[in-house]
Amino acid sequence: MKKLILLVGLLALTSSAYAGPVNVVFGGFQSSGWPAGYPYFATFNGGPVLNVMCDDWVHGGLPGDTWQANFTNLGTANLNLLRFNQMPGALTLYDEAGWLLLQTQVAPQTEWQPINYAVWNIFYPSAPPYGDSAAWLTSAGLEAAKGFPGVNFYKVGIYTPLNQYDSNPDGPQELLSAVPEPGTFILLGSGLVGLLARKRLT
Repeated sequence: MKKLILLVGLLALTSSAYAGPVNVVFGGFQSSGWPAGYPYFATFNGGPVLNVMCDDWVHGGLPGDTWQANFTNLGTANLNLLRFNQMPGALTLYDEAGWLLLQTQVAPQTEWQPINYAVWNIFYPSAPPYGDSAAWLTSAGLEAAKGFPGVNFYKVGIYTPLNQYDSNPDGPQELLSAVPEPGTFILLGSGLVGLLARKRLT
């Protein structure tokens, strides 16, 4: 019984892991620097290195920079903590950016840079185009017009610096990253609980 209580407690901690600020360590970018686009690399709360996408053309950063950020799961549609939440149609803009991030999971790696430039253009229309970025931007708009059929935005996480409206270009940027679906953790947890309960009954 003690094991069961401990497991339930661990699962509760997992579900609330992002309830407070997240410690971000920016690992770096590709050899050609910021303009190379996705992927950049970062760790969150000391976890593994993750591929991340910058959605902020103006802000920068250097390898080794650290800051605190708020985590938002895009599937919640809660924009309160996000950097561009005051833009007209902000939810649609973030959904377009999230959809573009998810395309990196199926598009050839040669398209990742244009995809990131398309994301930059969503929030900064004055950002320069690159490669097929205009075509990707158009595709994102078409998906938005259809309501993003079949897209699970719970797969998109957004890490926004605590100073979400920071105007200092040397300040940290907002990052997008693919995250596991919450259902994955719920299924895993319920399965483990079931196995422990069964073991106790036999």
